Amino acid sequence: MRTKTDSRVYKDVAKLPKYIQEMAANELENLENALNLNELDNVVPIKGTKKPYYRLRFNDYRFLLYLDDDTVEVISLTHRKDTYKKQNLPWRR
Repeated sequence: MRTKTDSRVYKDVAKLPKYIQEMAANELENLENALNLNELDNVVPIKGTKKPYYRLRFNDYRFLLYLDDDTVEVISLTHRKDTYKKQNLPWRR
């Protein structure tokens, strides 16, 4: 599956502890190697969104994903307590 990652995600990952960075890199690699999102157990659609937004869960962190045809765009990485509180979430615009 083709993935596209926003540069902001890499900056967010760099701020995290080393073991979380390794976990994040592993999850992104799994996402790239998957044929579709159904192969991954920790990816579910976000309820209440009109467009195909998903979250990829690992440890206490979440990647927000947007599915566009055969491309998955990684939008952000946040701690679980802040994931859905952000005012700049794409589906709230």
